[in-house]
Parts: sequence; C-alpha cells; structure tokens
Amino acid sequence: MKRKKKKSKKFISYIRNQIYSKQFLESNRKSNKDFTRKRKLTFPKIILFMLNSIKKSLQKELTEFFLNFSNEKNITNSAFCQSRMKLSHTAFIELNDGIIKEFYTDNIFDLWKGFRLLTIDGSRLQLPLSLELIEDFGFAENQGAVPVPMAQASSCYDLLNNMIINSEIDRYETSEYNLALKHLQKCQFEKDLLIYDRYYDGMWFMFYHILKKKDFIIRMAKNSITEVQNFFSSNEESKIIEITKLHTDSQKQLNNLSLEFKPFKIRLIKVILNSGEIEVLATSLLDEKKYPNQEFKWLYGKRWGIETNFDHLKNHLLIEDFTGLSSLSVLQDFFVNMFMANMQQIFISEAQDEL
Repeated sequence: MKRKKKKSKKFISYIRNQIYSKQFLESNRKSNKDFTRKRKLTFPKIILFMLNSIKKSLQKELTEFFLNFSNEKNITNSAFCQSRMKLSHTAFIELNDGIIKEFYTDNIFDLWKGFRLLTIDGSRLQLPLSLELIEDFGFAENQGAVPVPMAQASSCYDLLNNMIINSEIDRYETSEYNLALKHLQKCQFEKDLLIYDRYYDGMWFMFYHILKKKDFIIRMAKNSITEVQNFFSSNEESKIIEITKLHTDSQKQLNNLSLEFKPFKIRLIKVILNSGEIEVLATSLLDEKKYPNQEFKWLYGKRWGIETNFDHLKNHLLIEDFTGLSSLSVLQDFFVNMFMANMQQIFISEAQDEL
C-alpha cells in the first residue's frame, strides 16, 4: 500500500513560522533584553545557522552560511559565540515537540495492531574538556589521567517510523530510569507499546506503566524475582503471574514518586533467539489470543532500531562533536542534532514515497 506522508514543505513552513514569531523569541531567549537591538546576528539567523549543522571549522561555516543566506559579511566566531549565549536550548526542544505533534496529527504513519512501537534507551556521550562541563555533567576517570567530561543521554524512539519522540541529556551518573520517566511524560499517543532491554526490568517500573496506561515488553534478567527465575527453568512458554508485593528497593522508588502500590498482573513469555539462547519477556499484553506468543520475538527484535539510531547519531550526525565548551553550547548542540535527525527522516520518508 502506498503511504502518504505529510509534505516536507508543511514542516518547513511550521519551522519558519515558529522562528520568526515574537512568542517563540520571547520564550526562548535567556533574558528579556536579549535580541532587542538590531544586530547582524538576529534571533532567526542564529537558529537557522545552528540548524545548518556545524561540522567544519566554525569560522568557515559562518562565512559560507552568510554568503548563501544573507547579505551580511564578516560575521566572526566571537560574535556568534556571544550571540548564542543569549539563546536558550529550549528553542530546539520546542521545535522538535512541534514537528512530532504535526507528524502524529495530520499524517499517515505505521502502527502495530493500533500501537506505536516505542523504545527507550540510553547512551553515554563524551564532552569537550572544560571545568564547567566537568562541574555540570560529571566525568569518567581515565586510569588516573585527566578526567573526561561525560553526560548521560537517553532517547524515546518510534521503531516503525524512525522518529525521536523525546531526548534527554543529564549528568553522567543519572539513572536511566529517571530519564525514562521524563520520556513517558511525552508519550501522549492513545496506544503506545514500549519495548525495553533488561536494564529496565524493575517491578516498580512496570507498575508505573500500568498506572499511566502504557503497555510494555521488557526483557527480564535471569536473577530477577523468584517467579521469573522459576519460569526460566520451566517448560512453559507463557504464563500470567500476579505481583502482590514489591521488594524494598522497588517500594522505595514508588515512595519517591508518592505512588501507592496495588497488585498487578504481567505475562511472561519465553522466546528463543537466533543464537539459541532462551530469553524471558514480561509484558502487560495479557490476551494470548490477541497477542500470540510467536509475535514477541519479532517485537523484541525491533528494539535494535534504537541501537542503529544511536550509531547514526554518533557516526553520521557526529553528536559528540560539540561546538563549545559551555554547558549551554552542549545543550544547544545536542537538541539541534535530535531535531535535525527527525527532519532528515521526514525528508527520507517523502523521498521513499516518491520512489
């Protein structure tokens, strides 16, 4: 069946309207005095330049950009660096939220049995060496040598439509669970099925999904709760179990969220990977007729899409090639790349439909 994607021109029109709007400027500048005087580097020009992907030397990029898109000349590296400090990184988060809303509102996109297939995963990012970044994001020790500034990044990714729903970046030691909770706040579609690796197999985390009416598939660790361990060693292929109480650590997590625990059911499913290894998946999809066991190997296999996406971000979009030594520049560059990855996918999808 031929799929009809929303034309990329409409997304570009949305972006143009945003960056030239007074409201967008006022909500995404660092202070009320910023971008009030007539300057060569206006608010829209700064945004457009940063969306132009800065991967060569900064001065060369500035010269080429303003020769192609403006009559201005002699824009220096220093002038850009001063102007970017007036721009909040939230501008690029807002732009991304806007195109995600557009994409899932007036567009045809792929679903599985009415679900968006989403996954959440994290990745560590190496930052440029500066004292500010070490203080704000933390660092990894490099065998007693100079500390390496690092950050914890995380993405919520649509596996069938290759769109980044939401991205987060935080301190190096930040729990991936905490970032996942932030992602879930932006999962506003009517039916979302979230697929996780075994590092997200906390029972409190499953309960949180059920509370928020978000379905899940989670690969379980072999040293999980007793019921899961017994299922690993049994001959059963599928089993519904009830979680009637939580271990101390899980209960603490719910207490921190001010949530009261109630018993809930999950379904355990055994799958045999291509390597012959047996894995157990836990899911909130309890109906065996509607969601047969044999579907789950394929579903879990789709999770690999986020690994491919991180590889693309690091090796093609070069998200670790940051253009400044300040925390603000790191945040700007990170969210610019997430936004541009989505725009790239919109163009690719349209080109594929044309072909």
